[in-house]
Amino acid sequence: MENLFIESTEFSPKIIFDTKNRKFELIGISRPEDVIAFYDSIIYKVENYVNKMLSDESSFIGFKFHLKFDLSYMNSASSKYILQILDHFKQLFKQGAEIIVDWYYDDIDDQIFEDGEDLSDVIKIPFNLIPR
Repeated sequence: MENLFIESTEFSPKIIFDTKNRKFELIGISRPEDVIAFYDSIIYKVENYVNKMLSDESSFIGFKFHLKFDLSYMNSASSKYILQILDHFKQLFKQGAEIIVDWYYDDIDDQIFEDGEDLSDVIKIPFNLIPR
């Protein structure tokens, strides 16, 4: 599968989706002007990857995928798309894959911390909540 790399801007995060090394990273600020246009291609890639893994792998024992979310800000529209990304990886988690979610937050920023807690509760995958 093809990797995805999107450089950050003033309004959108850096995205690294490295399928060979099984890692997905979202870093920076997430408040793109057109959130649908920004996240649709990312959701499409993640969904295709997960579907391919589900059809190719007979067992997910020992299968690890690392997700890193290091956001200094995200708007509510972005959080909905992040939830969709997590929901796709949840399919692998439910099949026995180890999905490691590192969620970074500033000590003084309760909102990003609470967003991480909320997303973890909704998606039912434990997050590592990591202060910067």
